[in-house]
Amino acid sequence: MADAQPLDLTEPVATPKTRAILARRLADIVGLPSSRITPRERWIVGDLLYDVIRASELELRQRCAQRLAGLSDAPHRLLRTLACDKFEVAEPILEQCQALTDFDMLEIVSAGSMQHRLTIAKRENLSETVAAALAAYGEPPVVERLLRNKTAKLATPTLDHLVGAALEEANYSLLLIRREELRPTQAFRLFWGCDHMNRFQILERFAVDRTILLEASEDIFPMASAESWSDPMVARVLRYIDRRQRDREASEVSAYGSLEGVCEAMALDGARPEIVSEIAKLASIDRRLVIRMIEDMAGEPLAILCKATGLKWPSFQNIWRGLGRREDSDPYIQARKVYDSLSVEKAQTVLRYWNLSMEDKN
Repeated sequence: MADAQPLDLTEPVATPKTRAILARRLADIVGLPSSRITPRERWIVGDLLYDVIRASELELRQRCAQRLAGLSDAPHRLLRTLACDKFEVAEPILEQCQALTDFDMLEIVSAGSMQHRLTIAKRENLSETVAAALAAYGEPPVVERLLRNKTAKLATPTLDHLVGAALEEANYSLLLIRREELRPTQAFRLFWGCDHMNRFQILERFAVDRTILLEASEDIFPMASAESWSDPMVARVLRYIDRRQRDREASEVSAYGSLEGVCEAMALDGARPEIVSEIAKLASIDRRLVIRMIEDMAGEPLAILCKATGLKWPSFQNIWRGLGRREDSDPYIQARKVYDSLSVEKAQTVLRYWNLSMEDKN
């Protein structure tokens, strides 16, 4: 007698009607309340249903998914199998099923299509782990839906990743600005890739004064001075807090006499390297930051520089003329709006965040 051949589950072993009835009955048992079925019995029935549906046609898998989507006790292997299936099968599970764990959703994110990820991205109360997995794929429709999901939780590394991606995907910026999790350091990094309206929103939300810090640390400045500023970390933090932005000692020995004098020279001679270096020195900021401000074709960064250092508007005009830019242009008008809207302390907050980020790149 020939050896028995293994059962091929991909081939129909019963009529479609019989298989459909069997699947429905098994699904009904899986969905029984805990008072009617023990966990072990549910697992056994779930394993049988798993074998039936993985060897069944699309329509039957769809019906099983619809039946199981609302259950809270369905076996996870069964749910994951249906949720990783074609989207027309997976959709009710992804939209309705509250029994999916983070582990389940991570597998679905990895195994599914962009449609799967789009549907997951709008689920309520997404964890930081699942949100990070969705963001990692870098699919703009998925990321935008995730950012619009107010109940999704975004971890700091995920936001850092998306702020970087916003340089290539401009639509991310406005959505990121609205996220409660966004931190000042991320917002001011995001600033450089934004249009004027988004830049203005960032300044309105994150440009704050430092009154509390100044009051709390006023007596620490003379202590640090008495120690000759020997602690680099203390010096770094106090530079951020300090009321003064300009380097007074550098002004006393500058060939231009003052920061205003440098701006006047720039109006005549343009942004020569020595002028750029002198602005950086007198304003106590990194030269690379000054270059970035000059290369930025919008006027807001230079307006922030002028306000933070106490320069009057004519000094901004001198810088603008030195760059050969028109004073009847939109960037000029937008720069004036930013200059007028910020206090000196708020402008200093922005400038110092930018400068610290430059120092961190060393």
